[in-house]
Amino acid sequence: MNDKKKAILQSKLGLMIVCLISALVTVSCASTSSLSTRASRVRLISALQAHEVEDQCEFLGNVRGSYPYGGCCMCWGVIGCWTYHDKALNELLDNSAELGATHVFVNLGNGMELRGEAYCCAYCKLPDGNPDVDYCQGPDGNPDMDYCQGPEGNPIGAAHCEGAEGKNLAECKANGGKWIRAIDEPTCEVMHGRWIPKAEARSICEARGGLWRPKARDKISCESKGGTWVMNEDVLRRAPSPIKAKE
Repeated sequence: MNDKKKAILQSKLGLMIVCLISALVTVSCASTSSLSTRASRVRLISALQAHEVEDQCEFLGNVRGSYPYGGCCMCWGVIGCWTYHDKALNELLDNSAELGATHVFVNLGNGMELRGEAYCCAYCKLPDGNPDVDYCQGPDGNPDMDYCQGPEGNPIGAAHCEGAEGKNLAECKANGGKWIRAIDEPTCEVMHGRWIPKAEARSICEARGGLWRPKARDKISCESKGGTWVMNEDVLRRAPSPIKAKE
């Protein structure tokens, strides 16, 4: 074998070795990109659907997913060449699920790094039929409420049952009483009182000695409260399809 043929053969062998190493690195990288169970429940939405979701769903925050390597590529002419970026997408979906998202819109990315907007298009319906909400549980064990503080520092004008026993409207009526609603802020001011709004944030709640009770943000926590996790299935049905949008 002459030197020219020998050099060509060595070159081909070298190319094959490089490609095999690239293939092994690619398989190794791809093996770390498995989709978690919670991430698999997050739905990707299109640019057309994003407007409908933005109007009807709760925005949770911006999310991102990145690929830690510079790229795992195959060699042209042997297996082809492409870059695996499913790891970045899977990380973005998992980060969305961490926030409690049901839908995510990927609005920026280049394969190695993706960014998106996470939304929750579902809510927890409690046994009484009302949606679950964040609230502050006061030191007495009851939900913190707006109230009017009188000149002497005591609550005045609280809701109560007149003429019978009853802690709420239903009990009061059942016992033949008349339910007197709590006075509102303008009436409180007329009575020279100070209006104290209920705690709408954890910091305010805890400063008053209360316990912050966050609303259920997923199916498991909702069902633990005896509620039903209700998904907004219509949000994507009402979004215009790509075909209709072009017409």
